[in-house]
Amino acid sequence: MNITVKSLRSLRCLSSRQGGAMNVFDRSMKRKQKQWASSLLDSDKYDYLRDEAGSRVADRVYDVSRTFPLALDVGCGKSHIAEHLSKDIVERLFLTDISDSSLRNRRKCEIPSHCVLANEEFLPFKENTFDLVLSSMSLHWINDLPGALRQIYQVLKPDGVFIGAMVGGETLYELRCSLQLAELEREGGFAPHISPYTAVTDLGNLLGQAGFNMLTVDIDEVQVNYPGMLEVMSDLQGMGESNCAWNRKSLLHRDTILAAAAIYKGETANWERHRTLGGPLILLKL
Repeated sequence: MNITVKSLRSLRCLSSRQGGAMNVFDRSMKRKQKQWASSLLDSDKYDYLRDEAGSRVADRVYDVSRTFPLALDVGCGKSHIAEHLSKDIVERLFLTDISDSSLRNRRKCEIPSHCVLANEEFLPFKENTFDLVLSSMSLHWINDLPGALRQIYQVLKPDGVFIGAMVGGETLYELRCSLQLAELEREGGFAPHISPYTAVTDLGNLLGQAGFNMLTVDIDEVQVNYPGMLEVMSDLQGMGESNCAWNRKSLLHRDTILAAAAIYKGETANWERHRTLGGPLILLKL
């Protein structure tokens, strides 16, 4: 398998961000987080959630009774989908991510692949190029999600298929509540420490506005049990999934962290989705 990493940052984007698009996330910070996480010597131990999501996305590909000559994985990370696919189903694959370290540390697969260093918000491909577009655990960091979905629709051929997974809804609900309650108690107010996620009910409308039809939205809940809050935060950092919102608070006081950890440990048994990382896994099959 001969794979090269190419940077296409200088190419003209397929569609530019709309004037009214939100700018919630610091994409430069997210790239640094992913670079750091993928360069860890033990980075594989933090891939369990991405591996699970990638496997489920691949299962949806096999549900489609056809072969895809050319596919694209948007925000592939270390390529957690392709390892579950065969070259009989996907004949050739393009992998894109903002982190060159992730691309260089990608998983091996039997599909002939090409790596492209590119921003998921600006896909550097021509219209009507791909038979299949995939995305797993990446779209929740996109500022202009409607614009990104339109670009995916444009690079697909008229009979193309888009299958994606993203976290949404009440993901990390327990961690969010624990931090807010502790900060409110200790500091008299709170700042957002968990990035906002897209509501499940909004996805259908966004996909329809992008031009997709024959929509199917599945919701899977993935539960991961942890000893406490600090272990959750450590794993998020190792995944490159730390908060990168522009309005994030850069420092948490030690007293606040200890108070939040105590709240988390004491209340998780009372929460319906106790110690959940991943929350609703939204699978879009179009």
